[in-house]
Amino acid sequence: MSEKIIRIKSGNEETTMNVTEEEYLKYYRPWWQMKKKEQRNREAMEQNGYTEESYEEWKENDMRTELFAESMEELVEKRMLLGVLQDAMDSLLPEERELAMKVFGEEMQVSEFAKSKNESRTTVSSRKQRVLEKLRLFFEDRGFDVHK
Repeated sequence: MSEKIIRIKSGNEETTMNVTEEEYLKYYRPWWQMKKKEQRNREAMEQNGYTEESYEEWKENDMRTELFAESMEELVEKRMLLGVLQDAMDSLLPEERELAMKVFGEEMQVSEFAKSKNESRTTVSSRKQRVLEKLRLFFEDRGFDVHK
């Protein structure tokens, strides 16, 4: 496995670290992409006449609006749906749950999951279809409208 050297700067501090390719792809690259997106947003707003301070204020207000925009009914409904989802995951066998968490939750590719388990992609793909069918039946039994 190859190693990458990354530089992390925070204010006046700068650190150099050696990380594996896997660590880089899993942690540092998404973080770096998020930082670049924020930088592009800030630069675009500054081109339109906003200052960096007004961008930070806008970002903070936008996040605050998202946090408090939901009504109590929406929060109760979300909590109930999360409970049903937890029950659905608990109804799966441990290996099925792991497959669902990785492929559906973490959006890991089936081929990548199969490789990590030393199994063929087609085997994992057919297992994924069985898990989907199990979950579909679970939700239909509880009155949810699930499309194939």
